[in-house]
Amino acid sequence: MKKENKLHYGWRIIFACFMLMSFYFCVVMNCPGLFLTSVTQEFGISRSQYTLNTTVISIAMMIVSLNAGKIFSKFKIKSVMRLAGLVLPIAYAGYSIAPNIRIFYGISLVVGFSLGLCGMVPMSTLITRWFNDKKGLATGLAFTGSGLGGVVLQPVIGQLIEAVGWRKTYFAIAVIMFVFVYPCIMFLIKDYPSDKGLEPVGGLAKTENNIAPDDGIMLSQARKKAYFWMYLPLVAISCAAACSMIQQIVPYATDIGYDPTVAANIGALNLGTLAVAKIILGKIYDTKGNLAGTVTSLLALAVALVLYYNANSPAILYRGIIFAALGIAYTSVGFPINTQTMFGKKDYSAVYGVVFCFSSVGTAIGSPITSMIFDATGSYRTAWLIWGALIVLTTVIYIIIDRISAADRKKSSI
Repeated sequence: MKKENKLHYGWRIIFACFMLMSFYFCVVMNCPGLFLTSVTQEFGISRSQYTLNTTVISIAMMIVSLNAGKIFSKFKIKSVMRLAGLVLPIAYAGYSIAPNIRIFYGISLVVGFSLGLCGMVPMSTLITRWFNDKKGLATGLAFTGSGLGGVVLQPVIGQLIEAVGWRKTYFAIAVIMFVFVYPCIMFLIKDYPSDKGLEPVGGLAKTENNIAPDDGIMLSQARKKAYFWMYLPLVAISCAAACSMIQQIVPYATDIGYDPTVAANIGALNLGTLAVAKIILGKIYDTKGNLAGTVTSLLALAVALVLYYNANSPAILYRGIIFAALGIAYTSVGFPINTQTMFGKKDYSAVYGVVFCFSSVGTAIGSPITSMIFDATGSYRTAWLIWGALIVLTTVIYIIIDRISAADRKKSSI
């Protein structure tokens, strides 16, 4: 195998993942709310009936993630992504001609399965295969797409709905998704560096947080490890807290008396800082290691929750947004690195599939739990305190997990 003297092909893989996150993932997961008013009014349905689409998509993605090991052991990632990447924009265009909400649900099921097959699990698996060095930076760059895509696409979608209506907007966005993303899947995605006659970025040697291609354990073995089951609830808790902070910060700012303009600026700042934070966190993982990156990110999340609780001025709230970005970045950058560090590359797609499933559970329950706390207390402050305490506890437990898993790996290597 050869090493590239010019820019390594692995960075083209990262560009393809960035485009997927920017258009496919961002549009499907971050932009449905833009259509909410128009669709509910035309169909004469409640908002909860419309938002059930996101639940259907999430359930479909969870089913895929739980079966990722079997899928990607039988089929090439490139082949699966080519098929799913073609089906997804076609299905998304179907929203434009849906006659009722029941058809919406059916379309969402197809969209969810397709996104699961070309989304977080296969992309994280590709990054693991292509990068033995700078993996944190690569992961951060790839997943910044979900934030930057929102900054660009949300205003575009809003203006299109106003100009041509929601049906033509769904179709137009589907075309944009296909045009910008599918060529990247078709021509850039390669399963392994060896497909291009290359070594991974950083070569084949081990580093502190990077494991040789054949190292690690199977999912069946991971299930027998206590720290595997200790880790999964931490994934769900951190995702629940992060999702609550993303979705509830704007109404919280309005509720405590901030001007609607300030609240809108907070939403924009949220997306922009999150994109930058993913890159910064990736660099921390690369330079300081898995434990330092994880603890730094989780503590930043806890600090952000304290600042949210005490947000009696815009300056404090903005500081909270900045700390929150570094903490929320853990849910996309940290999980893949944690998974590889603890369980290796041997059965990565299967193990990470389970991790991603628990992250989806956390995402699904976080905001509803926060809303229930608000309904019961009349304030978000109690929710911020509860999530903050849980994140501190999560940090402590993760430190214990890291030590146990490190001792287990050392024992296995003897």
